[in-house]
Parts: sequence; C-alpha cells; structure tokens
Amino acid sequence: MKNLLKEKTYNFQAVYGSNITLNMLLALSVCLTLVFIVLGLLGLLGVFSTESIGLTGFDYMVFGVLTAIGPIGFYNYIKSKKKKEVEDHLPDFLREISSATSSGMTVFDAIHAASQGEHGHLTPEIRRMSSQLSWGISVQEALNNFAKRINTDSVKRLVITINKALEIGGNTASVFEAAAKEIDQSKRVEIQRKTEMSMYSIVIFISFFVFLAVILIIDKTIFTAIFDLQDQMAGQAIGNMRIAQIDSNMLKYTFFSFVLVQSIGGGLLGGFMMDGRLSSGVRFGFILVLISFFVFKFIF
Repeated sequence: MKNLLKEKTYNFQAVYGSNITLNMLLALSVCLTLVFIVLGLLGLLGVFSTESIGLTGFDYMVFGVLTAIGPIGFYNYIKSKKKKEVEDHLPDFLREISSATSSGMTVFDAIHAASQGEHGHLTPEIRRMSSQLSWGISVQEALNNFAKRINTDSVKRLVITINKALEIGGNTASVFEAAAKEIDQSKRVEIQRKTEMSMYSIVIFISFFVFLAVILIIDKTIFTAIFDLQDQMAGQAIGNMRIAQIDSNMLKYTFFSFVLVQSIGGGLLGGFMMDGRLSSGVRFGFILVLISFFVFKFIF
C-alpha cells in the first residue's frame, strides 16, 4: 500500500532560484536596511536615542544607505571579476583546443585533455564541460551551458559563433583559432575603452573630494566665525538687525545631505564610466558615502 502521507522534500533552489547566494544576500541587505531606516526615523522623531554611544538618528539612516548598496555592489564586483578572469584564460584554452584538433583529436578528446591542465578560474568550467560530454551531452549543448553560467555578452557571441561553425562543418581547428583571436580583439578594445574613460572617472572622483574639502573649509572659517559671533551677541540686536540663532547640528546635516547626494551620484557615474557596469558604480558609491560619513563624524 502506497504511503499517502509521503513526506515532500523542500527544494530551496526550486523555490528561490538557482543563485541562492544572491537571493540570501538580497534578503539580508533588505532586512538590515529596513531596520536601520526604522531606527533612524525613530531617532529623528525623538522616540529612540543612542546619542550616549555617539550615534544619532541620521547616522542610522546613513547605515541604511550603506547596507542597501554595499553588499550587492561588492558581490556583483566579485562575480564580475571572476567572469573577467575566466574570459582572460579563454584564448589560451581555445588555442589549446585548436592545436589538439589540428593534430587529429576530436573536440571531445581535446576538451577532456584540456581539463587535466591548469587554466585558472576557467579550469572548473572546463572540467564541468568535460563531465557533461562524458555523460553523452553534445558539444553544442555543453558550450551553451557554459555560456549560461558565465553569462557575458562576449562569451555568448563566442559560443554562438563556434556552434554555427561546428554545424556547418569544415576545419574545426581554424574555428577555435578564429574564436581565440576574436576574444583577444575584444579584450584589446575593452582595455582601450577603459583607459580612455578612466580619465573622466578620475575627474569625477577628484571633483567629489574638492567639493568635500570646500565644505570643510567653509565650516572651519566662515561658519566658525558666525558661531563665535552668535555666542558673543547672545541674541542681541545691531540696530534693526538681530543675529539669528543657527543650529550647528542642522547645518552639519544639511551639508552632509549635499555631500551624500554628490557621493552616490559621483560613485555611480564614475564607476559606470570606468568599468561599463552599474555594479562597479554602486561599489564606488558605497566607498564615497563611507568616506563622507567618517569625515563628517570625526572632522566636521
């Protein structure tokens, strides 16, 4: 008799998707962001206070911004860096396949032989392709799976080109050699673009630090003198003019709001122009916001 109350296994990957690490990181980031924002709002409303340990409601709001952009930005940067390292080893791998097939080996044997060598971060992917081929999966499907895992435009174009050439037939060795040359050319174009655009990114980052320095100079000169005069006058009037009371904390938060917008915008634009990826801009935005926070916390 069949067990009608058969226990079902909980498939986390089927529920939350294949990239479990990213989903968990997103969930943790959202939870921390909400917690810090709620604490910040309560602190600004006077319901919750931790000024005894040197933290204000505005500080918690900044922590919320950092937790919102920091984890995802650095995670995407690490993933992008790994993909770039994989692409850097692709030309050597393709030339190795070309050399092996020109000597009479099949593509299957050439990939299997290449999986025994060392190709940096590309080695696990080659071994996975070799395993899939040993299971009876076709070369085209194994290459398509590889393109899905790496998920970059250059690798996708490369796999499409190789698969079409293999379908048509002909000299297999020349196909892989041409693919290696295409990857090398794409790398040269990317390096040239990055070199040219990096100059604009440097200008953006320098502009941010100049703006931050100007804010500090204004605070240490003009507003320091105004606060000294305000303390001396103590609300007295000069003719028909009365010296208004300026809240130093409100001034500090106002200036920091200006710098916060500048740091996020400058980081996003500078990182995007440098690497061509918004994830890189998020990473730079996190760094600039963190620098601004420490400067205003301990210097302003």
